[in-house]
Amino acid sequence: MNIIYVEDDPGNIQLVQRLTRSTGDTLQTFPDAESALSSETIWDADLILVDIRLPGKLTGLDMTGLLRDHGLNVPVIMITAYDIPDYIERYRDVGANLFLIKPVSVPVLVDVLNEYRV
Repeated sequence: MNIIYVEDDPGNIQLVQRLTRSTGDTLQTFPDAESALSSETIWDADLILVDIRLPGKLTGLDMTGLLRDHGLNVPVIMITAYDIPDYIERYRDVGANLFLIKPVSVPVLVDVLNEYRV
């Protein structure tokens, strides 16, 4: 599976890199929404994992809304350390498929990847 991960925390990126190596998935990471949106590879993703709070002008919620507005229909999983009611409400409004609170355990993340595996 081709996974895009938009995250600015190196520790979180390393965890998902190790996980995807063990599952045989491919992973491309971006540190912010702007760089992810400017990449052509985002349109080839089978699954997008995105942090909500990112550096730059766009949040993960903004990015997801833009992708949906442009017709991208792959599953998007929001991952955040912030259990804020506004985020929980807005993730559905922008078209994300799932909302996970960090830290996400490895078994839970494996289950999520398997659930969305193409």
